[in-house]
Amino acid sequence: MTAALDPGEEHTKFVEWAEDNGVTINGTAPAKFLDRGMGIVAARDLKKGDRIVHVKNTSLVHVALPSVKAFKLPDNVTVHGKLAASLALWYSDPSHDEYALWQAVWPTEEDFRSTMPIYYNKKLQDLLPIAASTLLTNQLTKLDKDWADLRPHLPSISKDLFTYTWLIVNTRTFYWNYPDLPNSHPRLPKRKNKLTGDDCYAMCPFMDYFNHSDVGCDPQADSKGYSVTADRAYKAGEEVFVSYGAHTNDFLLAEYGFILGSNMRDAIPLDHIILPVLDKEQTQALKEDGFYGNYTLFASGGSETICHRTQAVLRLLVLDSKRYSAFVGGDDDGDRERGKLYRYLVGLLTKYSRQVMDILEEVKGLKIYEVEGEKRRLQAKSGETEPGVRAGQKDTLVRRWKQIRDMVNGAIEELQT
Repeated sequence: MTAALDPGEEHTKFVEWAEDNGVTINGTAPAKFLDRGMGIVAARDLKKGDRIVHVKNTSLVHVALPSVKAFKLPDNVTVHGKLAASLALWYSDPSHDEYALWQAVWPTEEDFRSTMPIYYNKKLQDLLPIAASTLLTNQLTKLDKDWADLRPHLPSISKDLFTYTWLIVNTRTFYWNYPDLPNSHPRLPKRKNKLTGDDCYAMCPFMDYFNHSDVGCDPQADSKGYSVTADRAYKAGEEVFVSYGAHTNDFLLAEYGFILGSNMRDAIPLDHIILPVLDKEQTQALKEDGFYGNYTLFASGGSETICHRTQAVLRLLVLDSKRYSAFVGGDDDGDRERGKLYRYLVGLLTKYSRQVMDILEEVKGLKIYEVEGEKRRLQAKSGETEPGVRAGQKDTLVRRWKQIRDMVNGAIEELQT
């Protein structure tokens, strides 16, 4: 168990503010950890089923708040963008102090620059795993669109500040479908029956302290607000986690800037090693049957080493089309000639394993600039304009590629048994 440290005066003041503003805190407290920043610990022994935090619906920050609606942001702007704009306007206004004590305990822009791939330089972004790179590309597209839509309406806000508050929203919101409002309430972003996941963002003071684990407490929402209930017994001083969902480490890296040392939900895509070996007819057949792409290798091993879709495409690649059709139609359980299929996949994975080792060595060889003055001096000398590689960024990427290496090599061993 990692030792928890006193979080500091700003966190003590925030807890007092939270309790005065609709947050009930029962047997838990914020704490600082040397290896990963802030989190939540049990302030006393907790029993399974204890409600340890409750945030009233009136304490949540979302686009249906009158104070957010008052900014009269364009209707075409996403909920994410509207929240980010609102935070930026509040953050930059000295006269607006309603959330000042909460803002004081958020991650800083420097924290994000040290951890989030969106701030990696181009060379490091190009070395991200494929799944993380795809997520980052989507993230940048959304950010750029929100900024383009909002820039004319935010003359006093810089792109840097907007990016920071956009990431605050991205990393610290919970799913909230406005259960306390009627179906057609005028402050809703859409009618209830038209809401999508992208419409249902809410920030929850104090609950955003919780760190993620693939096994942890499951936050629950109703019309009264958000609650966290202990998923098991905790001893005083033990860290209490919540689960953000069944996410891979590539997702966690791109969206939150961290990876887990052990993640039972981890997986990597196989499209980049399978799709190139398909011919035109095979590609067409897979598209017609709905089995084209989204092939996955799991970290769990055993019967779940590869997904059902991967089992299907291997049959089309290795066996005849009739055997493939029988499998996707449910008339063949896939047991016959499984060894032949796996030998083919092992060949593909072996080639990929060599690529992973090459990438890992490239990441390990990157030069880091820990001293800001040294980085500026070297950039000026070389004419570079991009930020340097930071030690934390490099360390995270090395650890991630080692995980992928171990996952691929473990699958090769598993599939050969």
